[in-house]
Amino acid sequence: MKGVCVWTGNSLDLLAMKEAESKDPVHPERETRLMARIALDDQDAMEELIGLWKLPIFRFFLRSLNQREDAEDLTQRVFIRVYRSSPRYVAQAKFSTWLFTIARNLLIDEIKKRKRRPQEVFDERIENAEGREDGQVEEYREILLNQLDAIPENQRTALLLRVQRELSYREIAEVMNATESNVKTWIHRARLELRKSLSNLRQKS
Repeated sequence: MKGVCVWTGNSLDLLAMKEAESKDPVHPERETRLMARIALDDQDAMEELIGLWKLPIFRFFLRSLNQREDAEDLTQRVFIRVYRSSPRYVAQAKFSTWLFTIARNLLIDEIKKRKRRPQEVFDERIENAEGREDGQVEEYREILLNQLDAIPENQRTALLLRVQRELSYREIAEVMNATESNVKTWIHRARLELRKSLSNLRQKS
């Protein structure tokens, strides 16, 4: 992918990540046009696409692996695959669905290579709903991070795509090559485990 790099200079700081949490880019027609230009080896189009999507993809990997360097490396690899796939790209599904399918496949490969389970951040909606003081929220965070390490990858990924990306069950099913029923079951089970952890913590408080 000549002349294009996802990360320039220092890694993106946490403040930039936090500011991007509120709304991810959704520009279907724009992305289709960019992909057509990328297929013609237009480097400006590639850089524009990276600018639109590098933070959402980076957050997905960071919250799946909890390792910044690995998240950056996998993000780079996603856009390399996008570049190489551009001549064959057809806008059938939503661009985000296609993009996160690539990301998830890379994540699975990374998990298999490490032969260990990944870590993801907790369900922020559950944490925010508790309305506890900062010290207790931090304690919840640590416990939930540990609990998520025991949840199967399909449950964690489905929950992350639902909470962080706010994808529909159908879209998550497309990304994960599963049925909507399976997706709903995975998310339900993941949430039950997290709530169980919070309940145990409250009983000890």
